[in-house]
Amino acid sequence: MDCIIIAGGLATPEEPMYALTQGQPKALLPMGDRTMLERVVDAVQGSQYVENVVVVGLGSDMGMTFQRPVTHLPDHGSLVGNIVAGVNWVRERQPDTKMVLGASADVPLLTSQMVDTLVEMCRPFDASVYYTYVTRQTMETRFPHSNRTFVKLKGIEIAGGDLGLMNPTVIDNNEELFTALSNARKHAWKIARVVGIGLLLKFLFRRLGPKEIETEAFRVVGAPVKTINLPYAEMAMDADKPHQVEMLRAELERLDNRSAANN
Repeated sequence: MDCIIIAGGLATPEEPMYALTQGQPKALLPMGDRTMLERVVDAVQGSQYVENVVVVGLGSDMGMTFQRPVTHLPDHGSLVGNIVAGVNWVRERQPDTKMVLGASADVPLLTSQMVDTLVEMCRPFDASVYYTYVTRQTMETRFPHSNRTFVKLKGIEIAGGDLGLMNPTVIDNNEELFTALSNARKHAWKIARVVGIGLLLKFLFRRLGPKEIETEAFRVVGAPVKTINLPYAEMAMDADKPHQVEMLRAELERLDNRSAANN
């Protein structure tokens, strides 16, 4: 399958990440001897299941190098716009594509084995969307000082994953819905207008668990949705804040030093 990596978005001078990015894309942040995006692409291209990779948000390789050729598309102004652009690129070349892998560009601890594991967990691809998450326990066992934001559900606290699988036809029928949800994600009353007050109340009173989310998502999206409990915290450990960037750099240095010592 093909993979779409989202690398768009720039931190503004008012945002904490600007001190590190200085107006450049976050994907270009150095992580050891590679940029953050190069590490993510390395992991994806090393997967036995991934063929083509398209990076949306930069428009060129910007001096980076990759194991195999990578297609670069410019930023389309929004998260959903970038996803749609990537999906359209894939479908123009393979109109019968049934499943694509999506990833963000800011999970530099991702490995090829993790990508393979996710694809295998989603088989036989009988759903249209695979939403991934890690539990608080998984994240804090691996990264006790990550300060990730967790959502409280029925009997569980989760953080969204940075990889997922999707049938491209879901975009055809739900582009406006996804745009509305993306725009409303920080405002509960706006989300209620999109998905319905009943679903919002279930969430607020913690009557939603992963299986209930699958049922409600089918109602809203009109296609089967499955939730995937990721076994690897690294697949949700993104670099959203300066202290997370430093934590990831320190962990990569530790792993690289261990690898060098073993060799």
